[in-house]
Amino acid sequence: MKKIVSAITAVMLSLSACGTAWMASARDNTELTPSGIPYAEIGSSIDSYIAEREEGLASCAVSVFDESGVIYEGYYGWEDMDTRAETDEETVYEWASASKILVWTSVMQQWERGNLNLDADIREYLPEGFLTKLQYPDETITMLNLMNHNAGFQESMYENQMAAPDDVYDTLEDAVRACESYQAFHVGEYTAYSNWGTALAAYIVEQTSGMDYVTYVHENIFEPLGMEHSSIDPIQRDNPWVGKQRQSLKCYVVAKDYYEDYGDGRCAVQLFPVGACMSTLGDLSKLGQAFVAEDCPLFEEQSTRDRMFETTSFFGETDTARNSHGLWTQHYLVETLGHGGNSFCTANLEFDPESGLGVAVLTNEAGETAFCNGIPVLLYGHMADREEYRNVSGEDTDISGVYYCKRSICEGAAMAAQYLNGVFPISRNDDGTYAVKLFGITFADGMEFVPIGEHQYILLDNGMEMFVYVKDGIFEMYCQDYARSSTGAAPTLLCFGFIGLGLLCLLMLLIKGIAWIIRKCRKSGKMYTAAKKMILTQQMIYGVSGVIFVLFLMSSIASTPAFVTVSCILAAVLGMVSLANSSILCYNTVKSDVKIHAKIKQYLWAALSAAYAVFIIAMQLYCFWKL
Repeated sequence: MKKIVSAITAVMLSLSACGTAWMASARDNTELTPSGIPYAEIGSSIDSYIAEREEGLASCAVSVFDESGVIYEGYYGWEDMDTRAETDEETVYEWASASKILVWTSVMQQWERGNLNLDADIREYLPEGFLTKLQYPDETITMLNLMNHNAGFQESMYENQMAAPDDVYDTLEDAVRACESYQAFHVGEYTAYSNWGTALAAYIVEQTSGMDYVTYVHENIFEPLGMEHSSIDPIQRDNPWVGKQRQSLKCYVVAKDYYEDYGDGRCAVQLFPVGACMSTLGDLSKLGQAFVAEDCPLFEEQSTRDRMFETTSFFGETDTARNSHGLWTQHYLVETLGHGGNSFCTANLEFDPESGLGVAVLTNEAGETAFCNGIPVLLYGHMADREEYRNVSGEDTDISGVYYCKRSICEGAAMAAQYLNGVFPISRNDDGTYAVKLFGITFADGMEFVPIGEHQYILLDNGMEMFVYVKDGIFEMYCQDYARSSTGAAPTLLCFGFIGLGLLCLLMLLIKGIAWIIRKCRKSGKMYTAAKKMILTQQMIYGVSGVIFVLFLMSSIASTPAFVTVSCILAAVLGMVSLANSSILCYNTVKSDVKIHAKIKQYLWAALSAAYAVFIIAMQLYCFWKL
């Protein structure tokens, strides 16, 4: 009897590991994916693909579908690697930024109902004076600008995804107002992926529909599609079952030589429409199936879905699609539409509007690309295999340089963030590949930029294939632009230098503190001259400022309005003290009769004091309001 039970158990586990391959076998064997895989072999192809990469697998859930329904559904790995709890159809993953599909679907529904004009100034739908940080108030911002992420908004300091449940804002309006981003660029100047801009669009849906966003999504998307295992509320008040199931999922980073356990990795997203959705694989798949269905249940008219699929932004001066009403275009042998997302989970939903073949992938790994990006390549084929690219010998121009991301804080008191978090330094290797290298340290290597036309390349990296356009120092990649730095990595070097100086000063203060304690214990004293006291003061200023600067850039710890306000005011006070310190130190050095090496030391610290004061005046006092 035990042998029979064991045999049955083994068969069940085998079926679980291989997914529901029988779904595909029931389909017409003449049907092929764009890459040429027979539908009946989709399951075995995905099995093989994942088995070859199991060293980097925590868990992966995959659904392949078309307008007729699910073709293949498979679950691989563990929702908890310690207990070896397998992932299955009741495992709940986070969608992260794939949640934005719900926002843009809601916008198109409001457009269809005549409540919203995509080309109108969005201020028509907002309370008077709602936008308070517009640098170019005379320029019109439309809903299409929000959908294309080119309204000019920089990253917000306050998009805190690590908030405690009690810190979640009461309403979406409260969150959007509190997290408002400064408009750093002209409308249409750059594509700069904006969480805040998307949340603003969701708030406009609230304004035009008269419903709060959570209720709207449930009544207009979840319920019509039968998505009973989905939640959009930041703390899952709209679906407690989802919240409970999510507690079972643990999150990781897994590689051949690297492993990190993030625990449950829960994120209470303040701007919740842009990244708080979570569900089972089945529900994410239902959303994808709705888009490819012959009669799309999301809209009253088929023409609305067709309108949503129309391209609204292109790469550079090409006719290569980039975005379609909020859905990003991915380029394979065919072009797909969809959206990915990354928190402590990684998600991707893509579909081919022409063939109707779609794929949903969910993993419990942060920043995962091998499965979320690689499985679509498996199904849709390689972009380089397109007929128009097969025999193309495009310009093989060296595009090396230090680029800074426009999806960052590019102006204001925290603009140093772009030089630390948004730097993309690429250099060409002898074999023609590229490496991400900074200060002699290689962070990634072996990236290929395959030329396919004038200023056009295919980026190949770790299972990811991406169209990029590089011209006149602007690097256009997927959902964000990068600008080449005319000074190379100098801004990054200065930022790290400032942090290093702060840490060095803290170390010096620690050593001096220990020495002071030892002298007190020995009852011996040491006289400090006025100049040495001022140098000590400046070291304290740099030490305290270094700590503030580090915390200022660590959004998961301190990017709250209260902290930013207090830290900016404190930095401004320290800047004033530093300016006075510099002046007095210079005066005393001129008047004093000390050795030349002492004068040099005092002048150096006077210069550092003055430099700090200038930095504060330029960045804290003048630019504070741009946060």
